[in-house]
Amino acid sequence: MKTVEILRLESLSREPMVIEGYLFKGTDPDAPKVAIIGAMQGDALIPLHASASLINFLKNKIKAQKILGDVLIIPSINHYALNISEKFWPLDKTNINMMFPGFDQGETTQRIAQKVFEAIKDYDYGVVLETRTDQSICIPYLMLLKSSWEDMQGAQNFGLKIIHHKELESIDTVTLQYNWQLWGTKAYSIMCPAEQKIDEEVSKEIIQSMIRFMNENKIIKYPIFKEYNSNILQSKNIYTIKSPNSGMFISTKSLGSYITKGEVLGKIIDSLNGKVIHQFKSKVDGKLLCMFNNALVNENAIVYKIAKINR
Repeated sequence: MKTVEILRLESLSREPMVIEGYLFKGTDPDAPKVAIIGAMQGDALIPLHASASLINFLKNKIKAQKILGDVLIIPSINHYALNISEKFWPLDKTNINMMFPGFDQGETTQRIAQKVFEAIKDYDYGVVLETRTDQSICIPYLMLLKSSWEDMQGAQNFGLKIIHHKELESIDTVTLQYNWQLWGTKAYSIMCPAEQKIDEEVSKEIIQSMIRFMNENKIIKYPIFKEYNSNILQSKNIYTIKSPNSGMFISTKSLGSYITKGEVLGKIIDSLNGKVIHQFKSKVDGKLLCMFNNALVNENAIVYKIAKINR
């Protein structure tokens, strides 16, 4: 394993911020290469843990000769936000994943994006460990943009339960996944829960999906169970429930639960008198994909996303 310095950002008031990648050189020069990006947001603890654990796996749990193609892992990009539990870049609240391919004469986050992209743009495969930017937590799923360059077969090799084949929006054109695809890399995003704690079982599911993907694509030689035949969802297959009131939000269902039409999912309680002012009921059968992750909810906030089962 070799440590590669991607970027060194000098600071007037603290130690320099150094972004490092961990490079595992493959033994087969003809094998494909993969780059994996961990935490780009300050609440991305699962991406940080999963990428760090994958480094440990490649360093200590697999023989060096079984790493066939180059593997570059950058576990953290936004150290400043992680250190103080900020979601985005602390100085101007910008999202680094909205700055690609970057600009070396631009704002700080644009310069960070440019340096990172320069280091990873020539890889055959790219994996981004992302968290949602709203106040939702979701089961781990794979998000693949409809860019016309997307690789659905590669997405299925992760063996995750859900693939969201997402309609391309204008805002997506500045993300890492889109720009990677634009430059010829087969890129995918694993959407991870954004919580201020480490769920090791969830992290393990994500780590195993990346090991499975690398084995299926002959980047490493490490047989692992295939796990799931992924369900491919379009946006039209996702049923969204919004809150009609503000108040205290209590869910009676957990992520990943199977939901039946008419089933009660949760409730809103008046914050001052404790009265139940609304019950959430599903109008579809399906699987609970995402859920609001705060005790206080505002009117019109998205509280549930359900992957619909069409009967």
